[in-house]
Amino acid sequence: MHAKTWVEISAPALRSNIRELMATLSPGVSFCAIVKANAYGHGTAQVASIAVQEGVKLFGVDSVDEALVVRAVAPKASIFIMGATIPERLEDVINVRAIQAIYDVGSLKAIRETARLLGKPALVTIELETGLHRLGAEGRELSAMLDELKFSCGLVYVVSVASHLSSAEDLPMAGLTSGQYDRFWKAVSEIQTKGHQPEHLHIACSAAGIMHELNHGTQIRYGIVMYGLWPSLDVRRAGTLGKHHADLKPVLSWKTTIAQVKDVSAGAGISYGPTVVVNRLTRVAVLPVGYYDGYDRALSGISSVVIHGTKCPILGRVCMNMFMVDVSTVPGTLSANTPVTLLGRDGIHTITAEDIADKLGTINYEVVTRINPLLPRVIVG
Repeated sequence: MHAKTWVEISAPALRSNIRELMATLSPGVSFCAIVKANAYGHGTAQVASIAVQEGVKLFGVDSVDEALVVRAVAPKASIFIMGATIPERLEDVINVRAIQAIYDVGSLKAIRETARLLGKPALVTIELETGLHRLGAEGRELSAMLDELKFSCGLVYVVSVASHLSSAEDLPMAGLTSGQYDRFWKAVSEIQTKGHQPEHLHIACSAAGIMHELNHGTQIRYGIVMYGLWPSLDVRRAGTLGKHHADLKPVLSWKTTIAQVKDVSAGAGISYGPTVVVNRLTRVAVLPVGYYDGYDRALSGISSVVIHGTKCPILGRVCMNMFMVDVSTVPGTLSANTPVTLLGRDGIHTITAEDIADKLGTINYEVVTRINPLLPRVIVG
């Protein structure tokens, strides 16, 4: 490895997760791989290329730039852009043959005008508002969009209708999820009554696909679980004990190397502040990774890394590009370039995204997606 800090992506784990989740699908329901946010921090191109090899034909992204990355490795795939796109980038959307979410009359008119100027048709998803109150049309806005589509013949094709669930991962909120499904299918019926016959009808996310026996439409959008992470304890229980059992494995490990090892005398302060003053002779390792790389500053003094199978606590504040750990209990000789596990397994110890999230008071999604996208993603296995 020609980098001091990098992310490892386990190809066997990712392949296994995709196969496990595909096995839970009902007849007529397809697997849509969500690779937005740099594939939840795992690397869009790397994940998409493996997913294509496993037979995945549908991908979900947030932006046209992500769509361009997926198209390069999946030339025949259907790519759904689920986020907003500024008018200046709609030409790229149409040229890359992505399916753009539209959610009001303004977004419809913008892509229709771009299609007219290019002389090429635009493929769109009508994004419905069913209860999340994010992007989406409902009521009079949806009716206005359907009226406006009458003037879009030959320019805009509705190939998809979608919505997003607000609380599918929370078992006590099952009634709310069912209500969103009801509103979704009522709106789909309205769209079909207006003469549109979209091929793709989708509302189910990872949690809904595993937990809820509902009409999932033509696809389930698998995101966090494809990476071997669970959106909640309820989903984990359902995924390990329920009808839709899936044996999922974490895909991502995060590694760095030691930059320097030094002995620090009792009474010396460590890092900025300093917030830690050691009370004994302490062997300290300097690691060349920090909050710029996505290792949160709030982990200062409360988290650990693993070196040679030994947990080593962080000493003092995490810096922008470095932090220090206590390696006094690590057996053997340590030196520069010794590998360090920031997230993942080393020997008997495992540091999970959930472990880090609990310390930060956040969710595992944030832990992995905030790993700096400039760090190399290396496929292993």
